[in-house]
Amino acid sequence: MAFIVRPATQADIPDLARLIVELYQAEMPGVLTGPVEKQIELLRFTLEANGDKAVHHRYVLCNERGMVIGTGMIEFPGNGRFERAPTGTVATAFRTLGVFPALRLFSAVARTLFGVYRHTDPHSVLIHTVVVTGSERSRGAGAILMHDLECTIREHGYARARLQVLAWNTRAQRFYQRLGYTAIWRLSGWRAMLSWPSVVMEKALENRQGSEHISTIPASSG
Repeated sequence: MAFIVRPATQADIPDLARLIVELYQAEMPGVLTGPVEKQIELLRFTLEANGDKAVHHRYVLCNERGMVIGTGMIEFPGNGRFERAPTGTVATAFRTLGVFPALRLFSAVARTLFGVYRHTDPHSVLIHTVVVTGSERSRGAGAILMHDLECTIREHGYARARLQVLAWNTRAQRFYQRLGYTAIWRLSGWRAMLSWPSVVMEKALENRQGSEHISTIPASSG
């Protein structure tokens, strides 16, 4: 079996919305509630409202049938962040999810404001919103996606990659550790009690001058 990593397009937005809902359920269960199709509708709105920013430096992982089964995004220094709550998100959340699920979501989002990691290192690149659909996990797909994201970062001349993981998501932390990432920052003190405790991990990327970008590589057994 082979997986293919390619740049995301506007046509991928329905699949991206579905995958981001899966990411919410895996990392923050109970935060995004209500019918799954309504959750996907809300995430699709936030993506479409971002226009080209929604897919800028975002990549999708496809299986041998061309189905989108994973995604990840790269944030280069100075490029500006993807807006997770663009104008209209509040009204759309109340319309799609209902009053109480929307209030629960916004309460959780408010907690994140106490523990926002400020990525200011001009020599590293932030990888975020990495998710592989549940049926494809533990089959090497995640490692392939990360490998390709790291290749892209190297091609842009950066020496280090960083990512942020919730502190209780030890499974994800072990996965990134196997790929060579180590913890460099932890949210602590009063902010950790009010927010969602998280860990920032970093990996030094080898300088492979002249190496080609690999977008199709066989899946491993891990």
